[in-house]
Amino acid sequence: MTALPLTFSVQDYTGPLDLLLHLIRQQKIDIYDIPIAQITSQYLDFIHHQEVLVLDSAGDYLVLASTLMAIKSKMLLPDNPLTAADDEEPDDPRENLVNQLLVYESYQKVAGILRDMAADRAKCYDREPQTPPAATAQPLAPGLLTIDALRLTMERIWQRQRAPRMPRRTIPLEKHVLATQMKRISSFLQNLGPHRPVSFGRLLSDAPTVDEVVTTFLAVLELLKDATVACTQESFAAPLYVEWRPTETAKGMIS
Repeated sequence: MTALPLTFSVQDYTGPLDLLLHLIRQQKIDIYDIPIAQITSQYLDFIHHQEVLVLDSAGDYLVLASTLMAIKSKMLLPDNPLTAADDEEPDDPRENLVNQLLVYESYQKVAGILRDMAADRAKCYDREPQTPPAATAQPLAPGLLTIDALRLTMERIWQRQRAPRMPRRTIPLEKHVLATQMKRISSFLQNLGPHRPVSFGRLLSDAPTVDEVVTTFLAVLELLKDATVACTQESFAAPLYVEWRPTETAKGMIS
């Protein structure tokens, strides 16, 4: 199948799953049988053709790109019979990605329904609220209210008060921001002094999350672009080392 040219930008999508789902629909691919090599190539082609890549918004796109390459690698490698019995991962490495796409697609459908409902509601005009006439208290006729009726009413009120309420969920804020990570890394390296390289792992916390690793790596790239730091790596699989570069340009940029 011939891949169609990619003429999009990151700003056209709400996230990496939105882009990936668009590529799948554009190529009319079965979502349950994704040709991972083809879709990974198109996704990476999209990333590489971005003239201006805003790192704050592109972090999630790079995470999904690494996920696609990892799935592609697993599908190319032969199964190891020694570890296959103890492996708890699904037989098809695409399964988790497919489940995420199906959930995201269902959210898209619901969002479309809500947008249509909102558009229809916008066409309606509400009637101005009418002030009801002031109610006057009317005395109860003798025998209309009994003790049993009052007791039943109080029991219903008590049961409603004791009914379980929906639990509250707290959505955590984004912990790692690119600008904050850049300042933290600059301060850390500047305190060490020039010609004191440290491994990339020392720039992370003891138990780093994916968000922290990606944000820290993007912060190092930004500092490298500004000639604030220098990076060295002896080979492809060797550790990455970062050191402070006390240039005049850097001194003017870091406070």
